Amino acid sequence: MPDDDSPPTQPPRWGVVATVDEPAALLAAWVAHHLAIGASELHLFLDRPNPEVELLLTGIPKVILHRSGEDGWKDRGGKRPDRHQARQSYNATRILGETTLDWLIHCDADEFLRLDASFEDELARVPEGIEWLLLTVEERVWTGGDIGADIFAGAFRLPLSDFGLIGPALYGAERAERLNSGLSGHDVGKACVRAGRGYVLNIHRPASSRKATGCDLRSRRSEAVRLLHFNGMTRLQYIMKMLRRGLVVLDGLSSPSSKARKLQFGHAIANARDPEAMTTLWRDMQAVSAEELLMLEELGGITYAGTSIQAETQALFGDRVDLSPAAFDRALVAHEADALALLDQRIGFDPRPLMAR
Repeated sequence: MPDDDSPPTQPPRWGVVATVDEPAALLAAWVAHHLAIGASELHLFLDRPNPEVELLLTGIPKVILHRSGEDGWKDRGGKRPDRHQARQSYNATRILGETTLDWLIHCDADEFLRLDASFEDELARVPEGIEWLLLTVEERVWTGGDIGADIFAGAFRLPLSDFGLIGPALYGAERAERLNSGLSGHDVGKACVRAGRGYVLNIHRPASSRKATGCDLRSRRSEAVRLLHFNGMTRLQYIMKMLRRGLVVLDGLSSPSSKARKLQFGHAIANARDPEAMTTLWRDMQAVSAEELLMLEELGGITYAGTSIQAETQALFGDRVDLSPAAFDRALVAHEADALALLDQRIGFDPRPLMAR
């Protein structure tokens, strides 16, 4: 039994790493929220220069800004990976090996953690031999036809393990075919991994080394934390994501996305010049009707737990950050000017009819 002079046990320290290329307002919200819920470190790798983000976030305690590949991609022979997923994994793995944190989470700028209980208490109870925790995903959906006052409004639907059986009855066969366990984005969640053990932090799952073929580390599901995925902060951002990834498939390049996601990409590419068809795709994938809500409630597949992200962002940044859909879309169009020029040249896409007003 320890004597009275023994130092108190420190709770486990956890943090988050992300490789980002989004408008500054979203990254400010991401930072504000994860600081508010107790992250000890936030590592943001800018995938390209972003002076607005640097001005907004430099000097905030616990926030560490990096340049993607700032080490010269030394573990990749000095060559910058072409695929952004490879850059994400590289940067996350580097921090996992270098940080003094006990645990590290890798997620994206459109993914926010929700704490249902004390994360530190849960981490303190993880048995030795369990090397990572699975953070299950919940995906934001629009429920009332209106996109809301800020980009974080809406409810959250959960993946359904028996979606292959009930999906066609719930959404219709065509919509169901484009969904992963009932979600428009990924249904596999993300990982919280023990740091400093030489592990590789891939997009969704860790591995013991770069030579490992898949995840070969023991895990269990987190009961304290959920991953909230905003698969497109606005209609325009969702459509742009589908079109940009659709071009990859159109060009015959490899894509790690699921069959359901590729069906979304293909539909977007085929209707790139038709704003009404684009809006229908968005609603089919990211909105649910009153009747569908009732069915989801019966299935335990929807939660109305809101977020405090808007308030947390205002508390840290005041009126310097505007999280309204209209402001976000204006910032998105400016931030993605080169990408939009390419989409216009390749497939005739015009973002203006899809912007929030």
